[in-house]
Amino acid sequence: LHVEDEHRAFFVKGRASTLEVFHTGDVEDGEEDSAPKKPFLLLGHGQLAKFDVIFKPTLAQRLEGKIRLLVGDICMTLIELVGEGHNDEFTLDGLREDPQERNDETSLKKDIIDAVRVNHIQFGDCHVGKPYCRTFTITNHSQTKVMRFEWETRAPFQFSPKVGHLHPGCAKGITVTLKSDDPATFRRHLVKCKVTKIKFGLPRRKVPDWDDQMFTASWKNTTEKDPGAKWPKIEKV
Repeated sequence: LHVEDEHRAFFVKGRASTLEVFHTGDVEDGEEDSAPKKPFLLLGHGQLAKFDVIFKPTLAQRLEGKIRLLVGDICMTLIELVGEGHNDEFTLDGLREDPQERNDETSLKKDIIDAVRVNHIQFGDCHVGKPYCRTFTITNHSQTKVMRFEWETRAPFQFSPKVGHLHPGCAKGITVTLKSDDPATFRRHLVKCKVTKIKFGLPRRKVPDWDDQMFTASWKNTTEKDPGAKWPKIEKV
């Protein structure tokens, strides 16, 4: 196996079972003074060699590499490696890539395609009038800046929380709900999230976390009592 990667971002690591068939180049009889051969894998009929391919981006950009499989002196197989490094301060996590978009770059603008590829939610077939939920996470990777997020949504998709704050280094779970009262198909339904950097009037440590799903509740006594109760009922304000 030969990895071709000019940025040194891709790595191939053999698993424990693979090391059993790995050889560093045995010297043939009568050739003690000659240079050893290149390392190789010796596989018998039906044997497997498993590898992990690791991507550790070194740049905030799209990176490519190749793995060539040599059998003897002949290149038999070529594996394409593609990864994208980023250092965004604000990310969406727990979503997946839409494989259908890989060969559809001519159908939409490239910036929209890139967003659809990575930030994709698949609901599948849903019953009319019944809510279906999916969850993911938003993260503020900045160590100093506070961010405010707001989802630009409309029916039948609703986000919860829709508006909120993200303190430095913090993450927040988001639930998106699909509920359609009529039969419909939603494909490449784009939803935008507006993210702005904000400043608090108080020191950050004195400002609690907030989003539109949070509220402050207080309780007060009433004049009503349950039969046999010593204390009156209380109600939430």
